[in-house]
Amino acid sequence: MGDPQPQKPSGPALEGDVVEADPDAPPQDADRPRFNLDVTGKNAAEAMVKLKDTVGYWVSRGRYNKVRVKRGGKAVLPDIPVGALVAFEAATFFWTGLLRAALVNVVGRAFFEVELINEAEEHYKKGLEHFLAGDIDDAERHLGKALEIDERYAKAHLQMGVLRKMQGKKKEALAHFERAIVLDPHSDAGKEAKVHRKKMSDASPPTG
Repeated sequence: MGDPQPQKPSGPALEGDVVEADPDAPPQDADRPRFNLDVTGKNAAEAMVKLKDTVGYWVSRGRYNKVRVKRGGKAVLPDIPVGALVAFEAATFFWTGLLRAALVNVVGRAFFEVELINEAEEHYKKGLEHFLAGDIDDAERHLGKALEIDERYAKAHLQMGVLRKMQGKKKEALAHFERAIVLDPHSDAGKEAKVHRKKMSDASPPTG
């Protein structure tokens, strides 16, 4: 069974509710939760509370570090650090400033798309793209950035291990494979890291 969904308050729905399902929305990405925010001027404060609570729910279940608010598929303000939003330290600032500015020309109700961002994942994907394209320097830079943001990202350790192995830096490669296995032994990344480790262990002693 999956994780329980956030509980909605009993009684009639308020304007400003977080809308948890939208038949016209794109399919959910398991690595990037999305939901909609329905905002009206008079219930903006309630909408911000619901945004905070829903983000807090997902943050507790994954490694997300930014919140992106979009309208019509385009970001309406800079990405918000989840720590600031969950702590509610910056909620007043964002509502009275940037988010309110985005609503100036909107009459009545406005629908926003809220997306949780894992910056480490974004750098990992760019690193993988560069690696497959043969751009090793850029691949190394993005994978290194992914691990700088989230040292516990097993897939980034696996790919960095593959890169180091290709560079002939076997000792460093093994260290990344070992880390991927420790972090997520039963995932595809952990299983693939075990295969690489075994192949390298069966070969010559590591150097580099």
